[in-house]
Amino acid sequence: MRKHAFSPFGVILWLLLIASTVIVVILLPRTLDSYGQLQTEQNATPTPTANVESMLLITADPNHIPTPTPLILRTGSQGEEVKRLQQRLLELGFYTGLVDGQFGQGTAEAVKLFQAQHGLTADGLAGNDTRSLLFGDSVSTYIPTPVPSPTPSSLAMGDKNSAVKALQQRLKDLGFYTSSVDGDYGAGTQEAVRLFQSQHGLAADGQAGPETLAAVFSQNAKKVVATPTPDPALLPLLINADHPVADGYRPSNLVNLRKTLPASLVYVKGSEIEGDKAAAAALQTMFEAARADGVTGFQISAGYRSVGYQQKLFDEKVAEYLKDGRTRESAISATKLTVAVPGASEHHSGLAFDITVQGTIFKGTPQQIWLHKHCWDYGFIIRYQADKEKITGILAEDWHIRYVGVQHSIIMRDQNLCLEEYLERLTQ
Repeated sequence: MRKHAFSPFGVILWLLLIASTVIVVILLPRTLDSYGQLQTEQNATPTPTANVESMLLITADPNHIPTPTPLILRTGSQGEEVKRLQQRLLELGFYTGLVDGQFGQGTAEAVKLFQAQHGLTADGLAGNDTRSLLFGDSVSTYIPTPVPSPTPSSLAMGDKNSAVKALQQRLKDLGFYTSSVDGDYGAGTQEAVRLFQSQHGLAADGQAGPETLAAVFSQNAKKVVATPTPDPALLPLLINADHPVADGYRPSNLVNLRKTLPASLVYVKGSEIEGDKAAAAALQTMFEAARADGVTGFQISAGYRSVGYQQKLFDEKVAEYLKDGRTRESAISATKLTVAVPGASEHHSGLAFDITVQGTIFKGTPQQIWLHKHCWDYGFIIRYQADKEKITGILAEDWHIRYVGVQHSIIMRDQNLCLEEYLERLTQ
């Protein structure tokens, strides 16, 4: 009998076949049991289906409509609404950036600027109120805030700048200043400051120092308190044909002008010419201001005159007319037009002065032009003007000035009043 020979490979195959059979025999009962259990569970728990009959039916309340959440554009917002916002702000001048739909810091600042100018809370949030106003009919364009210039801490006579102009305007609003708001701190401004200081318990020095400036621009600043009835003792002295002085009249406060006024400032023609002390001080201030403006060469030809000296001048003029063949009555009438009757001359007061220029006619000179424009700011008036001859009874004299005080001269200039008209109004 022939024996079969087995190769090593065949032996391995037989071993694998036997192992597989054993695994199947061992695991098959467990697999069948698990499958049967799964089938049992599926039959016990069917797949759920929707049962609409068991659902709660919800009906909306017709009386309550939910309010939509308001749209508020803020830093970080993006989109077409932001772009539309930027475009509108750009058109009105509040925004200068890109219209890119990105709500950044630049857009927020533009919104704040718009809100501040239109009386809204400047929070930079573009809510309904802000956007309604922005796109409404009452919106206004951007109004730039001017950059303030440095303000002087003190202002005084001779200053010329915008700070003086602001001071004048404020004093004018309060009623203390009545002249032009020109930024020139002249005698009129000084007098207004003095009046303000006196009515606010400050030292009335006419200089607008820190304390005075603070008071002037304070919300508590009071308006001028005008005296309803002028004090006759404080009114300018009127001397004319209807109001002559007594023969022996002489002011008590006269000073020698040549000794009082600097020769470098003004030439006093006569060594004995006198004038009122306060008027002399005003003359010096006025001529100093003229020199600062480049106008010099003034001469004082006449000041105080006694009644006796005026009589001498009057008689000499009458004699001249008599030599021309006039009758005495005609000569006296002609003299009265240019020389005041003794007792009726302004020069008796010590407040009147004849201002001339050496070696030439005064009319038309730079000195005469400056004097007529500025003398009012220092308390002087042009006493005899061409349009007032019927009232004063004296022909126009370009050289004749009279001191009345700034509180009176400014009003007379601004209202074109001669002294007679001015006093009549005050005493009515």
